[in-house]
Amino acid sequence: MSDELLSVGVLDRGADVVITVAGELDFGTTAAFQQAVAPPAEAGRTLILDLAELVFCDSSGLGALVRLHKLTEKAGGRLSLARLRPQIETSIKLTMLHRLLHIVPDVPAQA
Repeated sequence: MSDELLSVGVLDRGADVVITVAGELDFGTTAAFQQAVAPPAEAGRTLILDLAELVFCDSSGLGALVRLHKLTEKAGGRLSLARLRPQIETSIKLTMLHRLLHIVPDVPAQA
């Protein structure tokens, strides 16, 4: 999925699904983001969001990450956020979401 403000790529590696998110995750793009990530989340997969190219995330974007976390957990999967830019990580920590969301420094090697 791609538009001028947000690009979401999904790579099924068998044991997990790596989802690359680039651009801006905000009020105008969260619906498209949720549509792109819902299928593997609802399937109970292990999801790794590679956020190295996510340059902006507002409160709507943070809410979308929380909803994705809840959807994944409800289906029996797990969500990890990888390669966060400093400003995104700061937003997550200021809102105390680091207590809910699993953050890892890098995308794990393929199992």
